Amino acid sequence: MIASRQLRSDSEPVCKRMIVTPGLALKWLETVNTNNRPLSETLVRRFARDMTDGKWVLTHAGIAFAPDGTLLDGQHRLWAVAEADIPIEFYVWHNIPPEAMMAIDCGKSRSMNDILNIAGTNGEVSRSRLAVLRAMLGGFGSPPSLSPAETSKALHLHHDAIEFALTHLPTLSNARGINTATTRGVIARAYYTLDLRMLKNFCRQLTTGIVTSDEESVVVLLRQYLQENRDYSFPVRMQRYAKIQRALIAWCRGENPGRLYGVSAEYFPLPTELEAHHDN
Repeated sequence: MIASRQLRSDSEPVCKRMIVTPGLALKWLETVNTNNRPLSETLVRRFARDMTDGKWVLTHAGIAFAPDGTLLDGQHRLWAVAEADIPIEFYVWHNIPPEAMMAIDCGKSRSMNDILNIAGTNGEVSRSRLAVLRAMLGGFGSPPSLSPAETSKALHLHHDAIEFALTHLPTLSNARGINTATTRGVIARAYYTLDLRMLKNFCRQLTTGIVTSDEESVVVLLRQYLQENRDYSFPVRMQRYAKIQRALIAWCRGENPGRLYGVSAEYFPLPTELEAHHDN
């Protein structure tokens, strides 16, 4: 009976499902967001893109205020509403005790493949598939920071290219350091522009190290370089990316360079990149 009376007290947490407008979001951020963690602009932009694209989903994770009105949870969602400049529906909680912060966001974080596998919209999503996707989208730069909805869409869009790269550059002991996400990223990009029979042969020779003519010895150069340069720092990874592209271009042209140099520009743009270039 005592517990029941406590649950009905004035300090009981209260939840309301409501539309949060950009103006209300900014008001809360300006007046009661007084004790929160540093803002991640990358996360705000990711949330805002989902909101703008109609991909934002109402969940139990909403906005939470302490009994004195201080914002406890939801500042990134609120900034995203302001950034997207559209009203978004949330569950808004009041009278949440500040000590609840000891438990908020303290569980085991779900990885991207965990999230997508639970959602079930992309079939089986392995870490290898996500690694290829990041490498092919990143190209000569860093991979974009995508939300789960954006990642799901990209996996659907590039499914065949990713599966081609994983199938023809399998994980084998004799291809360690060679058949990596970076190599697969180049092959996944090349899937859209090169003859697939030629691309299969290149992948086979790169995996096995077996070449049939002097004109194909660039594959041997590439294998040696990749096995000797397994540093995964960003500069070395970009150097590998550039040299994999150069080797693939030389192989397709029947060239036999004595030394392997990297290209300085993207030779295998994605269809979406070509469309963006034409639009500009």
